Amino acid sequence: MSSDSASSAVLPSRILLSLLGLASAAGGYLADWNETHVFNPRWTPHAKFHNGQTMSTGLGLGLLTWYYTWRTTNTSTTSGLLDNLLTATLMSSLYWATQVSAILYPGTKWVDDEFKESHGEPQKRGAPVLLGLSWAAFGLGWYRLTSGGKSIAL
Repeated sequence: MSSDSASSAVLPSRILLSLLGLASAAGGYLADWNETHVFNPRWTPHAKFHNGQTMSTGLGLGLLTWYYTWRTTNTSTTSGLLDNLLTATLMSSLYWATQVSAILYPGTKWVDDEFKESHGEPQKRGAPVLLGLSWAAFGLGWYRLTSGGKSIAL
């Protein structure tokens, strides 16, 4: 597969990973920069510290997702393109995987009771979907690059 056709083959994956990177980078700020988190007077300063850490982590992972999705180094071979896609997928999915696993810690809830009616539980449904889409983007890129897994030059 030529470099141009390989690059075209991964374009749908790159577009999806770019959107997921945007969701990781901006999602925490859009969801938390309000009375439920950052401006919640009932939260202790240390709880707000960890919320800030989480928002910054999402921003960093989103930026890394974009970098590995669109970088032009390591793209002369199918295995190089797949390596870039895999790394971008890992960066994209890490934020959502940690959000899904957060409910497993003692005393956690998807949302505080006072905001459940007005805000729902968006992480409960959204994070697994975004995690799945991250890996679907990789799977699509892998499939298109390897002609359905029939030919791969690793």
